[in-house]
Amino acid sequence: MTIEELEAVIFAKTAEAEELWKTFARAAHMYSTPLFALVKAPQGDLLKLAGSGTLLMKGNHHYILTAAHVWHEVLKHSDFVGVTLREIFDHTCLIETSSIVAHEPEHPAKWGEWGPDVIVLQIPSVRVGEIKAFKVFYEMDAGLKAMVTCDRNETFLLAGTPAVLGSYTKSHASVQLLAMWVGSPQLYTRGGWDYFDVEAALHPSSEANTFGGVSGGGLWRVQIYSQPDTGQITSRMTLEGLAFYELDTKNGKGVIRCHGVQSILKALELLHHS
Repeated sequence: MTIEELEAVIFAKTAEAEELWKTFARAAHMYSTPLFALVKAPQGDLLKLAGSGTLLMKGNHHYILTAAHVWHEVLKHSDFVGVTLREIFDHTCLIETSSIVAHEPEHPAKWGEWGPDVIVLQIPSVRVGEIKAFKVFYEMDAGLKAMVTCDRNETFLLAGTPAVLGSYTKSHASVQLLAMWVGSPQLYTRGGWDYFDVEAALHPSSEANTFGGVSGGGLWRVQIYSQPDTGQITSRMTLEGLAFYELDTKNGKGVIRCHGVQSILKALELLHHS
């Protein structure tokens, strides 16, 4: 299948094309999770959506990659960090906050548009099996080596949990882990860190003026191609960044700033020195 034939299929306004795009996005869901803060209180548990994260594996250790402000402003003050395992069921893995080890670069005194705003949270080994039963931990090194070299269509997807799409009580939350297809990122570098700005939109359309809750969500490069032997259309994705700041959001549309892959690798290097 030529690249022209491939794009004719995936961009057709058909049920088949719609299902293909859902399939492409599903892989990001397997690596991604909403992050909740649970506080135990005499008057009852208090649950709060803190942000989003990506499950990572490096060596024999397992981590949550997220924006540093998600940890410092919300999660670290909780009794438990909640990782959602299955969206359609009330099924969350609760990890004692005191058992999580945070690895991060020096962060600014005040959170802003340039960060650095990235952190790696080490999950205690006793909780990994529970998460693996439903989710997948992304291997950064293997992912970067898995880029395809054949003719392909390439696009980007941002996985995150917009707070405005959820419903909440003090002790319960029903949220949506959203896969947003975004425009081609604009790349910046500043002070040894790399950044991507991506244009994103909530769907279904919304009048919301914030993407709050998406912070920490992964930005994925999605390569769509046809198998040379069968012609079957498939995809491969690599982690390219994580969201941490929004710009000019209005009526459910705006620009989300992400740290790039070099910033993630820089943060992961800290694991060797901890």
